[in-house]
Amino acid sequence: MDLIPFEFQSYDQWLGAIIGIVAGLVIQGEGQAFFVLMFQNLSEREKPVYDLNPLHHIDPRSFPVLLLTGWGWGKKRVEEPPYFPPSWIARSMVPLTAPLANMILAGVLGTIYMFLPFAILKMAIEINVLIAIANLLVPIPPMALGRALCCPFPALDSRQATVETVGAAVLIIIVAVEYWAKTSYLQSLIIPPTKFVAKWVLGG
Repeated sequence: MDLIPFEFQSYDQWLGAIIGIVAGLVIQGEGQAFFVLMFQNLSEREKPVYDLNPLHHIDPRSFPVLLLTGWGWGKKRVEEPPYFPPSWIARSMVPLTAPLANMILAGVLGTIYMFLPFAILKMAIEINVLIAIANLLVPIPPMALGRALCCPFPALDSRQATVETVGAAVLIIIVAVEYWAKTSYLQSLIIPPTKFVAKWVLGG
């Protein structure tokens, strides 16, 4: 994983990247929904219904960033129900469970990779680690850290869509400028920890 975009050498790697991105963005949305559900009383909790439709999780605004870097953000935002704690810490944790879900998925795939070392699995693992690290390090909404930093400010709730649209445009501009100028400020922040974690997940 020396360059982003990846230097694909086989169809398996392309397929693994596509599967990894789609699965990673879906798991981000469902991970947030599951986290919120955990605060409901067990006696009132209904069986969760998982939304696995990729169209409900993939944000078209993230396509340019995904194509140029391999990382991006999910579209799904979970509405906090009445039983959810109103504290800013709890609210901030909701978007941060998205990259945590990516890491859990990478760990599960890493276990499978130990027995089935296919290129598809390897690329899917690397992509999910990359998405997780980027979402934990880039403090601009709609990335997870950016969303978490906005959570303590209730005044931004009504402007969430606007804030995230502006943030997405800023990210696209930054990534495009870096790509054409051949600089790598964001990538130099994201790639080293991604390589370290991916190597660890893949067993060294």
